[in-house]
This record gives sequence, structure tokens and C-alpha cells, in this order.
Amino acid sequence: MKKLIGFAAIAVFCTNSLAEIPVKNNSISFNKLPIEIKEAVQSEYIDTCQGISEDEEMQVKNPKITFRKGFLVNVDFNNDGLKDYIIRSSDVTCEGAYSMFTGNSDGFIDIYFQNEAGKYDHVLNYWLGREGLELKKIKDGYRFTSEYNDSYLVWDKSINKFISYYGPEKRKDILDLNDENSTTSQTSTEKGEVLRQAFQ
Repeated sequence: MKKLIGFAAIAVFCTNSLAEIPVKNNSISFNKLPIEIKEAVQSEYIDTCQGISEDEEMQVKNPKITFRKGFLVNVDFNNDGLKDYIIRSSDVTCEGAYSMFTGNSDGFIDIYFQNEAGKYDHVLNYWLGREGLELKKIKDGYRFTSEYNDSYLVWDKSINKFISYYGPEKRKDILDLNDENSTTSQTSTEKGEVLRQAFQ
């Protein structure tokens, strides 16, 4: 019984830690998330949004953060039989700083592969540019495909790497897990270099 009470207390603490500012969540329930994903949501989104209340120039002192339905997706992206998590920054807004997670682009995706131990490894942070990439089910898993051109992002199981194709330049990049150059993938080479320098 003591173990059960202790577990319940931990669960309540973790849930409450996600709600230090007003939260509207239309995505997967935070209570159901693995700890790795919950921590990413907390540190990368909720804490960042809450941080604007400390900025004297910002008008909003208790900003509300809103997660839309597509913010979290739980699918087997790499077709290994284990469900992975994808976080999409364009599906979250912070009151008073509505473009803080996207800028003037489609934002980023973060992909977490589930390993055999049931844990989640952060394998890719990928800038989507403005190509309108949407997640689609394909024969061998999933891929992000552009609605405007031939751009895409897919996992190639035969080489265990991501393949990113930027349609306007007909440029294919092979991305290793946690490839730091992934931010250049869905944009022109020139803009990608500027972006890469900005994130260093």
C-alpha cells in the first residue's frame, strides 16, 4: 500500500509540474507520456513559455500555452515494431509570443525512437522550413512529405539513417541519428548555412 501511495504522489507531482502556467492540451494526455517525452514538453515548451513572464518588456505575466492535436504523435516511424514519439513545434502556441516555437517557418520536429528497453531516445531535431511537410503513412512506416513539392523526410531501415530530400534544389541529405546539421535540410543551401550559424 505504501508503494502505491508513493507512486501516486510522484504521478501527481509530475502532472502538476506540467501545469505551472495555464495549459490547454488537445494532444495526447501528458499523464500518459513516457518520462523522456514529458520532460521534453516541460523543458522545451512549458518552461520556455513561462519564461516570457519574466521578461519586463512582455505584457503577459501568466501566459497560457496551448497544445493542438498534432503536437504529439505516437507512431512507429522507423517500422521496427515499436511506437515512437514525434513532437511538432508548430502545434503549440504561447500567449503573447505566438511564433516563439516556429518563427516564420513550419517549425521543428523532434523524433524519439523507442528502444528495446522501452525507453525513448531523442534521435532527430529537424527544421521543417516552409515546405508544408505532413506526416503520411506509407508501406514501410511513415514519412513527412511536402504538399508543395517533392521534399520529404523518411527513415531508411536498410542503412539506419534518415533521408531528407529538398525538392526545389533536388538535394538529398543522409542524416545520422542526432545529426547536428539536420537544421539545414528543408531549406535552400544558402539559408541553411545562415540558420546553422544562428544555432551554434
